[in-house]
Amino acid sequence: MVGSKSRILERLNALSADRLAGIRRGVEKESLRVNGAGSLALTSHPTALGSALTHPCITTDFSESQIELITGVHASADACLNELTRIHQFVCRAMGGEML
Repeated sequence: MVGSKSRILERLNALSADRLAGIRRGVEKESLRVNGAGSLALTSHPTALGSALTHPCITTDFSESQIELITGVHASADACLNELTRIHQFVCRAMGGEML
């Protein structure tokens, strides 16, 4: 595994700045909802977040207690992180007494 990682790093380091200039990125952030005591939230997906099956930025993954935040694709890391921050803040405001 270590040799594999070093080969990947060598390949990345060999890329020119021009080659990386057009890179686009997006983020998927998974979190578990917990209650005020820190236990896994057993409540349904918060209705204030919309449908977990159709929302383009907020969904569940393998369990109802998990929330996945999904950004669009951005040309800059700052724009991607700004969108993730806005989604995260919206979710936290809509969760009532639960936390991520």
